[in-house]
Amino acid sequence: APRRSEVALRPSELPPSTLIKLVDGADAKLVTMTGHGTISFESPEVAGSASFDLTLRKPDSLLVAFEGPFGIDVGTLFLSRSRFVMYNSMENNVITGVPTAGAIRSVVPFDLTYDQILDAFTGSFPVAEKAEAPLSYTVDDDQFRLVYACGRDSCSYWIDPADLLVRHYLRQDSQGQVLMEATTSGTIEDSGARMPRHVVVSFPGEKRRVSIHFSKAQLNTPSVSFDFTIPANAHRTVR
Repeated sequence: APRRSEVALRPSELPPSTLIKLVDGADAKLVTMTGHGTISFESPEVAGSASFDLTLRKPDSLLVAFEGPFGIDVGTLFLSRSRFVMYNSMENNVITGVPTAGAIRSVVPFDLTYDQILDAFTGSFPVAEKAEAPLSYTVDDDQFRLVYACGRDSCSYWIDPADLLVRHYLRQDSQGQVLMEATTSGTIEDSGARMPRHVVVSFPGEKRRVSIHFSKAQLNTPSVSFDFTIPANAHRTVR
């Protein structure tokens, strides 16, 4: 990715469309990954943390094996565009179905879409409104800031010119209330790709927050496996 010296902090010399293409191009270099880290979540209903092992292939497959304290197996999440599987080993219960918003919410206590879950684990928050002209394009704290209209809401992106990562994402309603916020920090670089080491996604109005930290990750591994096993005696629910 271009270093800070290669991407001048001058919006007048770098049109927003060009900046977005640079970010999308850098994101596209990450195709597969495996990693290990910790995840913590807070919500009015439940809170906790676990370590995880992750396997991912963009744009369609994610496998996460969760492990609790003392190496206790907690569960497995497999997610693709046509199917999801969530196995809770503590209750020996497996939920399967099509990854609609309602089905995802039944296994994950957050209003996240399929794409947003993949984005959270890769630390990628692409500009969805790239076909429109931004409401504003400025430099804020040595980062490019793009603000777009998202329907009746506004979406803001802070992009670090050093590694072309979105370091801050903010969605606000017409009254200025924060609907969703994401921040990233640190950088892992491997095999020509890069991603943040730490990602936090929060929904302040719902008092929900998830934090993902990678202690290690291999990017663009040549082969990845999505094999997993569910006990035959597991109680099964279809969404």
